[in-house]
Amino acid sequence: MLAALAMLLLGPSGPVAQETGPNRPKTAPGSGAPRTTPSAPQSKPPAPRPAGQTPAETEAAPKSKPMHETLRGYLRQIKGVRLERADKDPNTIVSHYTATTGETFDIVVIHSPRKKMVGLYSYAFGNVAEAKNADALRALLLSANEALAFGSFFVDREQDIGLKWSLRTETPITFEAFQTVYLGLAAAAREYGPQIADCMKGKAKEEESDSTTPPPRDDEENGADSPAPSKVTRERRVRNPQ
Repeated sequence: MLAALAMLLLGPSGPVAQETGPNRPKTAPGSGAPRTTPSAPQSKPPAPRPAGQTPAETEAAPKSKPMHETLRGYLRQIKGVRLERADKDPNTIVSHYTATTGETFDIVVIHSPRKKMVGLYSYAFGNVAEAKNADALRALLLSANEALAFGSFFVDREQDIGLKWSLRTETPITFEAFQTVYLGLAAAAREYGPQIADCMKGKAKEEESDSTTPPPRDDEENGADSPAPSKVTRERRVRNPQ
């Protein structure tokens, strides 16, 4: 009886194997869809770098300090220099230099972004219109400009006598270069200041000079701003009478 029942269930050929397609993976009975191994999440590929640039160049470059801050830092490093508090225009820096001899000189440092220039000016020499010996003063300024290694004397629009030296900013200005020019300008003011004072007071020796020869002018004034604000030049002259 049991044998007959088994024959009816299995059939004459035994158990029937489960069919699979040629490319279809075998699955366990009753499993449904074939099992797959989950793949690891893929990270986002890095953004392409522009051709010709290194990784360092693609990073944001550090912001450089404004030129007037650099100049103030240089001035603080020079022994004997005292700075006035910054005015409305940070590009105009008024400094006072005390030499080892005890003499004090006012030197104004002006950065002109438009001209790409840093100018150093000293205005403690007086006004040409007030000179008692104008001919001797004119000859002195011209001869001084031929002899000076740093700086040159000039007369501005208001007839104030000034001493200047300029540095270009297309290439970085090092502290050593700035200090050399600053101290050189102070040395020129110390050397020629007393001689200019003698001309202003009429005490200078009479020298052969062409009275028609004008005093040296500031060539930067032609079509440009005044090298130093008139308020600055007048205050410097009042504070430092010769």
